[in-house]
Amino acid sequence: MQAVIIAGGKGTRLRPLTYGCPKPMLPLVDRPFLEWMINRCREADVCDILLNVQYQSRQVIDYFGDGDRFGVKIRYVEESTPLDTAGAIKLAEPYFTGESLIVFNADILTNLDLKALIKFHKDTQADATLTLTRVEDITPFGLVEINSQNQVQAFREKPNAQQAVEFLTQGINTINAGTYVLEPKIFDIYPTGEPLSFERKVFPNVLERGLKMMGFVWDGYWMDMGTPEKYFQAQVDVLAGEVPFDFGDRAEEKQAGVWVAKSASIAEEAVLESPCYIGEYTALGKDAHIPSQTLIGANSLINKQVASGMYATGTLLL
Repeated sequence: MQAVIIAGGKGTRLRPLTYGCPKPMLPLVDRPFLEWMINRCREADVCDILLNVQYQSRQVIDYFGDGDRFGVKIRYVEESTPLDTAGAIKLAEPYFTGESLIVFNADILTNLDLKALIKFHKDTQADATLTLTRVEDITPFGLVEINSQNQVQAFREKPNAQQAVEFLTQGINTINAGTYVLEPKIFDIYPTGEPLSFERKVFPNVLERGLKMMGFVWDGYWMDMGTPEKYFQAQVDVLAGEVPFDFGDRAEEKQAGVWVAKSASIAEEAVLESPCYIGEYTALGKDAHIPSQTLIGANSLINKQVASGMYATGTLLL
């Protein structure tokens, strides 16, 4: 099994956070989100990773290198111009080994069981398996219709309010959750170097060609971190323990939901409300008050009450 992570987008919905940083390099608590994704691949025994990059690609390449220090092998597929989601995968074709590909969008936070997804794909002998999730309000999303055996039947455009009622009555409420297992042969018919979309072209073509497409429905945690609001909520959810996150030996949980880096200095009188995070080499004075849902980055000095929310690395509040 090979992994392909689509990480070349500009992250325009996350601006201004992405003006100076590629979207997958934004931190998830105390490390780049992309590092969290790579660790998840390794834990699922997927260690051959093809990383699609384009926007501010040097930041990604300089940080991860060949992947050795993360216990994986990383090779980079760099777009000179954006090629859309599937076009980026097609560009990686020279690195394909013939094994199945597990494909990730680099803005989805989930506790998806990757080993279970891979097993499902193999057991059903699918040509393509889409991870799906159920949502209560289906109007903002295109829908993926599956039958009682979880085989994909059709793709539906975003419904209006009346259509949504009809779809929900029929039990159609699953959407594309942004993780796929694909057989490389589905890309054979497309030219390299041209824009190509999974949603508009490749997935509908899989059905038209009579190939087998399955839906793996995941009812666990799922968050598209594509906006500042959702990105912030993801941080809070990690601190609250709703998604797996390994703090390693860099931080410890002082009380439920209160995580403090071991290199941080905290005055006994400081008040920390759950959930919150205190970064490396940060100092909290006796008058510091860190409210719930606050993350203080590394190298900060705080000695007063702060407003709830994320604070940048190197904050000085005296």
